[in-house]
Amino acid sequence: MKRKLLTIILGAALLLPAVPAFAAQAQEEAPTALSGLCAGADGAFLATDSYNKVIWRVKDGSAERWAGVVPVAGPGGEPQGVYHDGALDKAYFGQPWGIAAFAEGYAVTDTAAHAVRFVTASGVATLAGSGKAGSADGKGTAAGFDRPTGIASDGNGSLYVADTGNGRIRRVTADGTVSTWAKDLTEPTGLWWSDGALYVAETGRSRILRIREGSTEVLAGTSDAAEEAGEYYGGYADGPAATARFDHPQGVAVGEDGTVYVADTLNHALRMIRSGRVYTLAASADGMAPPTAPRGLLPQGDALYAADLFSGVLGRYTPPTTTYHDVSSGAWYALDAAEATLRGLVNGTGGGAFSPEAAVSRAAFVTMLSRLERSLDGTEIIDGDESFPDVEAESWYGAAARWAAEQGVVNGIDGRFCPEQEISREQIAVMLARRAESLGVSAGGENAARQVSDFADAGEISAWAEAGMAWAVGAGILNGSDGRLRPGDTATRAECVKLLLNFMELCEARRS
Repeated sequence: MKRKLLTIILGAALLLPAVPAFAAQAQEEAPTALSGLCAGADGAFLATDSYNKVIWRVKDGSAERWAGVVPVAGPGGEPQGVYHDGALDKAYFGQPWGIAAFAEGYAVTDTAAHAVRFVTASGVATLAGSGKAGSADGKGTAAGFDRPTGIASDGNGSLYVADTGNGRIRRVTADGTVSTWAKDLTEPTGLWWSDGALYVAETGRSRILRIREGSTEVLAGTSDAAEEAGEYYGGYADGPAATARFDHPQGVAVGEDGTVYVADTLNHALRMIRSGRVYTLAASADGMAPPTAPRGLLPQGDALYAADLFSGVLGRYTPPTTTYHDVSSGAWYALDAAEATLRGLVNGTGGGAFSPEAAVSRAAFVTMLSRLERSLDGTEIIDGDESFPDVEAESWYGAAARWAAEQGVVNGIDGRFCPEQEISREQIAVMLARRAESLGVSAGGENAARQVSDFADAGEISAWAEAGMAWAVGAGILNGSDGRLRPGDTATRAECVKLLLNFMELCEARRS
């Protein structure tokens, strides 16, 4: 069903009516289905609206129509796309999709009109395309597109257009000359130009590409072929870029620090790629609150702005900080604290602190573990029917505790969960061993580089924890220090993130 939804989004309003002598304007106007996004003048944003068929100017939380007229409604109630050049308040769009600053104005892809429009203060004109689907290179109306979507400028006089229906990237010059720059792609949409390369959301194959002249690199994402030829299944998984999974992403952007942001549209999420790994920046818990169907992206300073197709919201998101005032760069856990934050396993404790030596409760640990599960598989529902009498249904850890109980990760203590009890290192080992077994990750420790008996305090391990500790040591999750395992010691936040990252890397290695 998700695959069909994408087709509807890209293919809506392909049959345009004749240009009317006049058209009634909607009595009430508001952004409805935001698509493309770029920076405008005076600190404003320009955003295309694929539903109302207009371009909005957004500043200080308010939006005003900048270009296009909201046309009369069609049979289904949606404003009916029209293709007509003219003054800003008299021009019509079929289905504006992407927008990019270009040549003292703005270039806009008009998906339903199969054209690239050019917008300035003087009005709207056609840069290339004829209003009919085609594939020919050429100049102006002699060129053909089939449902163009994403658009990006290289700042040197060339536009790059995602010719989605043709599976190509087209290059367009300021005089409207169109040439084919890359081909044999599957439904490319979102584009971004950075440092001599074009970043492409290859929507049909749920992956992100980086294309330089003559070479194409898969930057992140993998997908499975469906039974139908040319169809691919999406997924949801953070982790190493080569094995990470997206679900039909439709937007991509690159920040000043080189972070690649992805509008993971059908996963209702914003993702980011850093140093060869994929992380989740934000996700809609219920698919209803933004980001619901993110598309256009724009990094600015320390924030990411995202245009949402479903809600019509222009959202502002801040990537997580990875530095804390109480974590020195030389601390043994410094990299782990930063990485665990990026992976969404933990947050700071307030005031820019990480609190590395703070004890961790059972409630806090199962919440971290549930976040790890969400990172490994974003489709996992973190909740369950199993519970304990001392877990309040609406508590901050309730869903995680129920999930852990249902998955067999937690059995409780004398029938209770004991959420506030500080968790010990051996309790963590047991929980991770149980989860590993349910995931099919070997829990035997047969290939262990070390055995529990190698540690001086092996005799201090509780009888109920012996199997879990053996697995954790054998799998390299628990390495001990100074020749000791300290099984009964309360685990600190620094220790917890280290153990969770070790476990996550083991699961990722088995998945790949």
